[in-house]
Amino acid sequence: MMPLIRFAYVMAVRRAVSGWRLEAVLFGGILLAVALMASGVIFSDLLSNASLRHELLKAPPRETNISMRSFSSQDEPSSAAGRRSVYQRRLDFAQEKVFEPFAPYLKGRSLLLDTATFYFTGHPQLELDNDIRPRGSIFYMSGFSPDRVTLTQGSWPGEANAAAPPGTPLDVAVDGLGLQLLGLEVGEVMDVFPAASFTDPPTMTVRISGVFERIDPDDEFWYGVESDFSIKNDRWTIIPLYTSEAAVLNRVLGKYPTLYTNVSWYYYLDREALRASDVDDLRAIIFQAEHDIKFKLKNSSYSIRLDNLLDDFNEQLLLARVPLFLVVFLITGILLYYLALVAGLIVRSRSSEIAMLKSRGATTAQIGILGLGEGLLLGIPAVIIGPFLAMAVVKVLGNVFFGLGGGADELSGVPVTVSQGAVVLGLIGGALAVVVFTVATLAAARHGIIEARQTGARPPTASFLHRYYLDYLFLALILLLWWQIQSRGSFLVQSVGSQELNIDYSLLLAPILLLLAVGLIIMRVFPWFALLLSRLAGPFAPSWLVHSLRHVARDPMVPGILIVLLTMATALGVIGSAFSSTLERSQKERSLYA
Repeated sequence: MMPLIRFAYVMAVRRAVSGWRLEAVLFGGILLAVALMASGVIFSDLLSNASLRHELLKAPPRETNISMRSFSSQDEPSSAAGRRSVYQRRLDFAQEKVFEPFAPYLKGRSLLLDTATFYFTGHPQLELDNDIRPRGSIFYMSGFSPDRVTLTQGSWPGEANAAAPPGTPLDVAVDGLGLQLLGLEVGEVMDVFPAASFTDPPTMTVRISGVFERIDPDDEFWYGVESDFSIKNDRWTIIPLYTSEAAVLNRVLGKYPTLYTNVSWYYYLDREALRASDVDDLRAIIFQAEHDIKFKLKNSSYSIRLDNLLDDFNEQLLLARVPLFLVVFLITGILLYYLALVAGLIVRSRSSEIAMLKSRGATTAQIGILGLGEGLLLGIPAVIIGPFLAMAVVKVLGNVFFGLGGGADELSGVPVTVSQGAVVLGLIGGALAVVVFTVATLAAARHGIIEARQTGARPPTASFLHRYYLDYLFLALILLLWWQIQSRGSFLVQSVGSQELNIDYSLLLAPILLLLAVGLIIMRVFPWFALLLSRLAGPFAPSWLVHSLRHVARDPMVPGILIVLLTMATALGVIGSAFSSTLERSQKERSLYA
């Protein structure tokens, strides 16, 4: 076997050198097969990521981000150490069950620890009737970084204040409106005490250490905490007091061990980094997180709407891929047709060589191995180069056609990469090309030298498909499928009793069958046309032109390849049209099944 393989390699190299023109045509076809089939996957990934990015960027924060909370209850320990232990267990749960699974898809998180409401006293403007007096909770919120808040007066409550001896005022910070509502200045003190759950509770002294302002109140970081800043309306005057985490756990709970507390976690989705390939994994993580929060976190609630958005995205993506699949199927049919014609032309040019090998004792299988070696010699470089060529083509065409369709912003920042699926599909394209060439070689190897001389001595006969009128059968099938598509109005099907949409791939085969039918009909009609031209040109045209037209009428292989090339150019135009109209078709199909 190894000598035969070496011989096949040597023969393939010599054929590539001696007949480089035909080999270049075949190599171009294989390279085109690999590149176009890989480009289907690459553009599908690009379309998926661009659509997901569009959906995430336009969604409000509550639709994409995740929040959960857990509050204390009466059956928890009544000591400060016990409350701190329960709080730490909540943090461990959030870290292990929520943050770590979601971490690859997040751009940030924040923690909000707040207490029950306190009344303020120590100044006349604070000592009003309970229905109208100023009040507020004591808060700790992580993430108060300089890019989100700015300190306008004073200083932030420090960690040293959390470990201060009893009797030392607790440092707190308020926002600008809160300072106005309190009627105090930075550095002044006031007393606070719980508004409920205690009978004659002791007071705790707090000091206004600083005043802050949010740089951008509309920042996504503040989603879910809009009501946790100072407000004044016809019913309430609320001024939250912000301090450090250690101060809440040590000073506040040390003073009021049974005080009601509430812990909230907010997780911010990285909308720009999330990829369509992550959607299924993310949905599974969401399902598991909801189960864990519901059954394993005591006194808890959560807000996760991202799974609904991802479900809608999957449906829209399915609709948007319909024109893409149409183009990919069309390209596949064109490539198979083109490769079959080119392989047939090359094998026909080597019919004498194959017949000679058969006369020297070579078997059909051995000649097939020679054809396989030649195909691999051309196919392996094409498989290596093709996916990267496809990536460059998709990047250029994506920018062009998304720009023409007004979707350039949606494509901005979305990477164009060669995925594993693109490599696999490109490998399949190269393998199909090699198989087509090998099969054509095996078909030619069935004849010996006598049959080869007989075939060369007389004009070629009609092909198998034309001999039995299979082109008309393809045309009938395409008419049937066309009627079916028109009656349904869509390539989508919906199961009875289910809202899930699926693509009917049998209907997507219609473009391939149409291509084959049209190609075969053209190949049938073209010889008649060429023969008619030769007769019309006979009286006045030069003899070489007349004989050329007669030869083309008997053997339309070369003009057939040119026709297929023109069809491929038309298909590239179809690709561009599909690129620019993908989102529009998605919306139309979505409204059809709404």
